[in-house]
Amino acid sequence: MGPEIGVAPAIGDCLRAAREERGLNLEQAAETSGISKSHLSRLESSERQPSVASLLALSDAYGVPVGVLFGEPQGNTTIAVSPPDQPRHTSKGLAIAACSGYPGSRVIDALRLTIDPDRESPVPVRHAGEEWLYVLSGTLRLEYDGEVHLLAAGSAVHFNAEVPHRLGAEESVAEVLLVAAKPLRNLHTVH
Repeated sequence: MGPEIGVAPAIGDCLRAAREERGLNLEQAAETSGISKSHLSRLESSERQPSVASLLALSDAYGVPVGVLFGEPQGNTTIAVSPPDQPRHTSKGLAIAACSGYPGSRVIDALRLTIDPDRESPVPVRHAGEEWLYVLSGTLRLEYDGEVHLLAAGSAVHFNAEVPHRLGAEESVAEVLLVAAKPLRNLHTVH
């Protein structure tokens, strides 16, 4: 399935550590993220794998980049450089590399996704904010609000992520850059 996937700590352990580092119990984390307490507990015990939407919601709720949820350390500068061999993590049939996240970053999360055409079709998801996708290779199958869009390499799409959507690949592996913007209501006011 495309690039090598690096060995990483269990995602559940990383999710729990991120929550605990913020001093939140499961109930508080569920309320803040919009993910049910029982589902969050299953994610932390690795009984379930998080969707991209869950990762984005938890990243927003905890005020950390998605990479932190994978156990990746944050640097201490206001720049985050992601090399081409950035470690990949698997979740819900995707290989995911976090491509953003300097300390204090709160506006966007960028992920590089590798989608196998044999991936089981997930339930459509929705989350707060917007998404911008750029197809690096292959053909992306985007189902948005019940309508299917086939996007070839070089295509881009921008949409309201609060509308049900899901990703797939047609015939061969698709490599996609996903940039998620958090909703304005969660951003600090700039003076």
